[in-house]
Amino acid sequence: MMRSKAICLLGLALLGPCITGYAERLTFPQALEKMKERNEALTATQDDVEMRGLEQAAARGLRYPRVELEARHLMLNDPIRISVDPVPVSLTVQDDQFNQGQLKASLPLYTGGRIEAAVRASEARVNEAQAEGRKTEEALTTELAERYFGCCLVESNLEVQAFKTRTMEEHAYQARRLLEEGIIARVEYLNAKVALANARQEHQSAARDLAIVREGLANSVVSEEEVYPASPLFVLNDLETREDFQAYVDTGHPVIDLLASKESLAKQAVRAEKGANRPTVYLFGMHELFPNDLTMLDPEWAMGLGMECTLFDGFQSKNKTAAARVQVRKVTHLRQKIERDLKSLVVKRYEEMQKAREQYDTFEATIELAAENMRVRTCAFEEGFASSIDVVDAALSHARALLGRYKAAYDFDLAFFQLLEASGQSTRCMDYLDRAVPVTAPAFETLVSETPAEDGPTEVTE
Repeated sequence: MMRSKAICLLGLALLGPCITGYAERLTFPQALEKMKERNEALTATQDDVEMRGLEQAAARGLRYPRVELEARHLMLNDPIRISVDPVPVSLTVQDDQFNQGQLKASLPLYTGGRIEAAVRASEARVNEAQAEGRKTEEALTTELAERYFGCCLVESNLEVQAFKTRTMEEHAYQARRLLEEGIIARVEYLNAKVALANARQEHQSAARDLAIVREGLANSVVSEEEVYPASPLFVLNDLETREDFQAYVDTGHPVIDLLASKESLAKQAVRAEKGANRPTVYLFGMHELFPNDLTMLDPEWAMGLGMECTLFDGFQSKNKTAAARVQVRKVTHLRQKIERDLKSLVVKRYEEMQKAREQYDTFEATIELAAENMRVRTCAFEEGFASSIDVVDAALSHARALLGRYKAAYDFDLAFFQLLEASGQSTRCMDYLDRAVPVTAPAFETLVSETPAEDGPTEVTE
C-alpha cells in the first residue's frame, strides 16, 4: 500500500503535465517574459509612468496662453437708473435682466522661474516613476528566479528521494532473503524495514513540496494552470569581479536613479519657493460677448500688461525656501548612504555566490566517492561482511551528496540573481544565462545494483 501510494505521488508530480494537458512547461526566459506581460505590479508601474507623462504634458501647458470663456444671465430687483438733482429726469443704464459674457486671455511673461520649476519637477516625476518600475521589475525577476529554480531544486529532490526509495526497497528485499537463509540477524532486517519506511515518507513529502512550489511559480507568471520549469539549475564560469559589479551601482541602478529624481524634485521645490518672492508679469485681454447689455461705463474690449508681487507674507516664503534646501541635503545624504549600502550588498551577494560555487565543486567531487561507497557496502552486506546500518548510512550519504550538489547549485543561482539586483543589472540576466553551464542529473538507473531475484523488490511484510 505504501509503495503504491509513493508511486502515485511520483507519477502525479513528474507526469502530471502529460496526463492533464493543461500545464505549461516554460524555460526561464519564457517564464520571465510571461511575468513581465502579466504581473499586475509591473502593469501598475507602467500606468504610473503614463500618468506622470500626462502630468508632464499638463505642466508644459503653463507656458501657453490661457483662454477662458465666461457667460452669465443676471436678474436685478430693479433697473439701475441715474438721476441728476434737481432735474426730474432719470436715465436707465441697466435693465433688471441682462446678459454678461467675456472672452478672456492671459499670457505669462515672467513668473520668477516657477513655471520652469514646475516643468522640471514633472520631468523628475516621470524619471522617478520609470526608476520605480525598473526597481519593481528587478525585484520580481529575483523572486521569479527564486521560485523557478526552487521548483527545479524540489524536482531534483523528488528524483533523489525516488532513487533512495528504490535503493532501500532493494536493500530490504536482500535483507529479507538473507534473513530467510539465516545469514543475518532479525535486527538487521528490521533496520532495513525502518530505513525503507523513512525513505517512502521522505519521498511522499518531496512530492507534496513540489506541489507547493509549483503553485508559487504559477503565481509568479500569473498562470491559472500549473507551470513546470524546462530550464535546469546552472552554474557560471568567468564572471566579472566583485569590483566590476560594484561599479555597476554607479551606472544606472534604479534605486540610485530614484533618489536622483527625488533630489531633482527637491531642487525644483527650492526654485519654486524662491520664485514666489519675485513678481509675476503677464499680458491679458478681454472681449465682451454681449455688447448690447453693457452700461456706458463698461468697455467692449480691453487689453494690457499686469504685474503681481507679494510684499510681505509673514516670512512664509523664506521659511519654505529654507525647508526645501534642507530637503535637498536630506536626499543627498540618503543617496550617499544607500549607494554605500548597495556596494556592500554587492560584496555580500558575490561572496555568497562564490561560496555556493565552491560547495558545488566539493559535492561534485564527493558524489563519485559516495556512489562507490554505497556499491561496496551493498556488496559487503550481501556477502555478510557489513551490517544493514552500513548500507543505510552509505545510501543516505550518497543521497545527501546528490542533494547537496543540487542545493549548492540553487544557492549559486539565487545569489547570482540577488547579485544582479543589488548591482542594478537584472535586465542583463539573459546575457549571462546564454553562457550558463547546466547542472545535469546523474543516471540513477546505473547507480542501482541489479535485482538479485527474478521477481525483484517487493513490498516488505512480516
